[in-house]
Amino acid sequence: MRTRTREVVRMLATFRHSAHCRTLRAAAAAQEARDLANEPLPDDALEEDERAESDAPRTARKPHPGMH
Repeated sequence: MRTRTREVVRMLATFRHSAHCRTLRAAAAAQEARDLANEPLPDDALEEDERAESDAPRTARKPHPGMH
């Protein structure tokens, strides 16, 4: 009976460890996304975006179907 108890404890520790790793990976991915979103654009890319916006007609964007 001892070996089964040890196996269960080891299995629970493995599950806890993998859940912790998933949490850390998700937090790292979220931080990277925030860093990319906050990264300043180069000046030439900004000018191209402004030109593209002024040439394009203004239309209201419809939300994705199924999005709330």
